[in-house]
Order: sequence, then structure tokens, then C-alpha cells
Amino acid sequence: MKACIIGVSQEETQAVAPILHFLGIEIVMDPQQDELVDFFVVGSLVDVTKLSLPLPSIWLQEREDMASDEAIWCCPIPWRQEQILPILNRLAESPNMPRTQAVNLNVYIRHLESVLIRHALTSSNGVVSKAASLLQIQRTTLIEKMRRYRIDKSEF
Repeated sequence: MKACIIGVSQEETQAVAPILHFLGIEIVMDPQQDELVDFFVVGSLVDVTKLSLPLPSIWLQEREDMASDEAIWCCPIPWRQEQILPILNRLAESPNMPRTQAVNLNVYIRHLESVLIRHALTSSNGVVSKAASLLQIQRTTLIEKMRRYRIDKSEF
């Protein structure tokens, strides 16, 4: 899992970071635009009344309206393992969380495409136009994919 820590004081960081690290949770202090996190840890430096987050959150301060939101937990520091583990378990069981057995579809498709291209080239003795015909794609498309996957027709 990956947690984004926002609005935390130095004291809060020193209290929370070792626990998250011990539990195997990666900490992101300043997420990049393409970086995905699983939940937020929100510190006392943030005005809780003006912040709405798209993901589950653990607030380090008390919050009155938290009962209406199932994705927000108030857990002031100091954290104890028996306090934080039930929250993290609920986060892990969420249907929105990726499973550890999950497959990265993009990686799998690229691998499968590469294998199919190599098989077609082997079947056609390295003749690109025949391999493209076997794969039912344009010859130029096959050449692009061969460059992308660094497949040299001389290997076949």
C-alpha cells in the first residue's frame, strides 16, 4: 500500500512514519501527478472543514462530522498498533484496492504481443509481410511493433 501524508507537523511525521514503514506502507510526501496512492494521512496543519479527499483518509485530529463518512477515520497520535491495524485492514479489504495477485494488464499485453510477433516471424522464416498476414495486421504496423519490442527479423 502507498500513503500520502499531507499537512503533518514534524512531530506528527516522527510519530506516524515509523509505524507506516514498519507495516510495509510506502510513504509519499509530495505525490506527482501520475503517482497513485491508496489513502491519505492528514495532519493538524490542514483545516479539516475545507478539505475533501477522493480517497480514504486517516485524520490525526478529531473531526465532528466523521460519522457521516465511512472513508474517514480519526486516529490521533500516538498511534498504537491495535488502533491502526483494523483501519488498515479495512482499507486493504476495500473493493477499490488492487489485490497483491493483480496483473498489470499493460505489461501482460506487451509480453503477449511480443511472443505472438516472435512466433509469427518464426513461422514465416523472418519474412515480415508473411508474419503480418499471419497476425492480420498491416506490415507497417508490425514493423513499428518490432521496433518497439526491439525484435530483429534477422533472428528468425
